[in-house]
Amino acid sequence: MERAIYKHIEQILRDYPDIEEYVHERRQELMQPYDAVPDENIGGGRSNVPSKPLEDMVVSIADDRRLAVLEQNKKVVDECLKMVDDDTVNLITELYFKKHPMLTIGGVAVQLHSNRATMGRKRTKFFELVKSKLGW
Repeated sequence: MERAIYKHIEQILRDYPDIEEYVHERRQELMQPYDAVPDENIGGGRSNVPSKPLEDMVVSIADDRRLAVLEQNKKVVDECLKMVDDDTVNLITELYFKKHPMLTIGGVAVQLHSNRATMGRKRTKFFELVKSKLGW
């Protein structure tokens, strides 16, 4: 596997516990956009174009790439975690889902009564599974 893809999958896994929060924040950004230059035309004329702010907001949420990628990443990791054994789930949880991981792959191997090579193969298999689900 190429190094860039490997690092990208690692980052997706590290972000996984916070994806729900990121999705919520992005939806809020789209529903309440920040206007750097406020409209100073107070009480001006009426527009001859009907305004549809709710429809515009729904379209922007549906078309937002960042939101779609976050949701896709969450879905892919969820599917992959369901497809692997408990040791692999524990390995991925210990190495990537914790804010401050205390164990290395060797430490996880000792904790799970396995060896480092086996854990390395399980991690590689999981990364390959994520890679294929993402379509890379």
